[in-house]
Amino acid sequence: MSSSEPARGRAERDRLAQADRFVARIVAVCRRDTGAGQAIRSAVGRTPAEAVRAHRYVARHIREMPAQAEEWAHYSVAGLVALYDPRAKPAKDHLVTDGQSVEEAAALTWGERLYGRNLGGVLAALDAPGVRGEDDPEGPSARRLQSLAREDLTGLHTTLPGLLRRVASGRLLPDWAVLLHDLSGWDRDQARDAAALRWSTAYYTHLARTVRTGSEK
Repeated sequence: MSSSEPARGRAERDRLAQADRFVARIVAVCRRDTGAGQAIRSAVGRTPAEAVRAHRYVARHIREMPAQAEEWAHYSVAGLVALYDPRAKPAKDHLVTDGQSVEEAAALTWGERLYGRNLGGVLAALDAPGVRGEDDPEGPSARRLQSLAREDLTGLHTTLPGLLRRVASGRLLPDWAVLLHDLSGWDRDQARDAAALRWSTAYYTHLARTVRTGSEK
């Protein structure tokens, strides 16, 4: 193990912990105030400047002078949490999902979360039921994931809501903190490419494992 690994691990854990706190705050305010949830949901598909109604609930939870990608990531994820996460809705509106609980997230290492609970992993879970008996399986979400990985910042946030709508229709949820982590660096080539590679790796690895396990039953 290189001397940089412990430092990287601490940095990634800290970033995920900050992202977890942000998601928890959004969930809490949505549960308390239906109007707040509606305002935060209005951020989906909009730039931060356009998401005026969400400013009251999101802006103060972002560090001062964030990069454009980081700021937009917080608004998009906040809106998606408010829209799809059952914890962010009144109890009567809760849905049963295969999403990850806070307790489950806490039990995983930063590497398990970043490399296993990312957007590619959840899309693999969505596709798996329709894929059978292939050595190198690929489902319908693969092209969408590849296309998303090539988008610029505007294209990313324009395309992402439709992809998450498909995920939610399958009663699935991503690890929101991991999604926030991955989107926040989209304006930096190295960070964007690393996130895209993690998504692709998780997609094909999880899909192949699920299909293989299903064929063995």
